[in-house]
Amino acid sequence: MLERPLCIVGDVHLAEAAREPVGSALAALVANHPEHELVLNGDTFDLSTDPPSRAPEESVVSILTSHPKVHDALTAHVARGAPLTLVAGNHDAAIARPAVIEALRARLGVGLGVVPWLLRRGSVHVEHGHLYDPDNAPTHPLSPWSFETEPLGVALTRRFVAPSGAWEFSHGDETTPLDGLLRTFRVYGLRAPLTVIRYYATAAALTVAAGRQPGVAEERAAGAKAVSALARELSLDADALRALALASTNATHHRRGATFQRLYLDRSLATVCLAGSLAAALLGSPAGAGMAALAASYLGFSISRGTNRYGGMLEQRLADAAARIRELTQATLVVLGHSHRTLSQAGHLNPGSFGFPDGGARRFVLVERDGSARLGEL
Repeated sequence: MLERPLCIVGDVHLAEAAREPVGSALAALVANHPEHELVLNGDTFDLSTDPPSRAPEESVVSILTSHPKVHDALTAHVARGAPLTLVAGNHDAAIARPAVIEALRARLGVGLGVVPWLLRRGSVHVEHGHLYDPDNAPTHPLSPWSFETEPLGVALTRRFVAPSGAWEFSHGDETTPLDGLLRTFRVYGLRAPLTVIRYYATAAALTVAAGRQPGVAEERAAGAKAVSALARELSLDADALRALALASTNATHHRRGATFQRLYLDRSLATVCLAGSLAAALLGSPAGAGMAALAASYLGFSISRGTNRYGGMLEQRLADAAARIRELTQATLVVLGHSHRTLSQAGHLNPGSFGFPDGGARRFVLVERDGSARLGEL
């Protein structure tokens, strides 16, 4: 039995550029569940759109100020003694830093709880899920990252998407090079060449840095050291948590080859080589003809394995992770987010994104005190 029923909401993505319908919907949801523990399961705040020079505590205060209905609803919830817990996600990992927690509690009330990785209520397991996505996995789920060590997806958002305003590409796992190029020229018109150049410059810099970021070893050691204390706090087996944390060792930004391919630089380079070598072949160069054949063969092989070679992989990774969590921790229900896709399986629920709803409905998870759970929607 749970002490209180749970209302779990994921991927709200509040930003200073206030989207009033999202704020109003979240405020209404909070008001409609006054006795529930409200769990905001990651990516509540879009902190990854900020430049690295801006303090995250300043950002969260500014975002709450931009959404007065959300601020007032959350404050009232905490004031009446109902728990409010924030779980850190990939876009708002900084909420687990002491300065940000202090700023949040100053605005919302001292009853606010913040966890950097996972929340357990009885046999209900809640976490955002980015740990199981190599493109957004941290060095360790219990260790805060720096600007140099942030995951690839976060780095790409901060360094390319936000500065260039290329929000069309904020879901890069669903974009192929050709589709991305065509959309760039269709959406950005005269700005398109500059946007393309900026993307490739950012991608090249991230690839060069991959696997060589300073501070990775220290982050990994600090996170590993914190596992035992978390296990005791949650009454879980420390070895089980260590096994789950190992998912972060597959992080894309720690592997140069994986980063190069994830950003589709291999296909882009092959395309450039194909165009250049074809031109040389037309001018009578045998070497150009040979290079054109090699480049065309690589492109053909790569595309034959999937035009979008990452499409659908995230959902499968999260489903596999949920099964592993249940196996290792004896959880009866695992609630994840991150994918922005609604999923309902035995022992695994994902409400999708509250801020960017899948199919138009803003969904959430309700867990009763007896452990029974269902998806709700606004």
